[in-house]
Amino acid sequence: MALAPTASADRAEPVPIYGYYNAFLDHSRQIFNGAPAFADPATQLGLFTTNCDVNGCVSRWLRETGIAQDPNAPAQFEYRWNGDRWESAGGYPFYCNPDGSGGTVTTQRSDWLKPNGDGSFSGERTFTVPAPGCPGQGPGTYWLPITLTPTDPPAS
Repeated sequence: MALAPTASADRAEPVPIYGYYNAFLDHSRQIFNGAPAFADPATQLGLFTTNCDVNGCVSRWLRETGIAQDPNAPAQFEYRWNGDRWESAGGYPFYCNPDGSGGTVTTQRSDWLKPNGDGSFSGERTFTVPAPGCPGQGPGTYWLPITLTPTDPPAS
């Protein structure tokens, strides 16, 4: 008697991020080296796609909202599924002041996003600022929470 082949997975299946989401970056709760570093919150529209293959799962975030203070900010981020969350990291031109003055410094950005079970995701973003850092602030780490909420596509 021949048995049908069976498939097994050696990794947790990700919760895909697919479609349009409003990304709420809560700068009102932002901290720098543990101290409050408040700025105005920002909502950015993003288009997400998720693809899985034998090498794992990747989700791509294409930011569709421009950032006036930081026009050189990356428009796309790539996340990899790791256990129970999406993770991403890479270089980022961080603007030193909320209004865009003071220039930018190249930082290391690190994000993670976990599914909330209702189609939304919550997580955090950090920016590690190397020496000499931003004028008057120096090196250190910024931290802020992120929330992704599904939304309708923009009107065309």
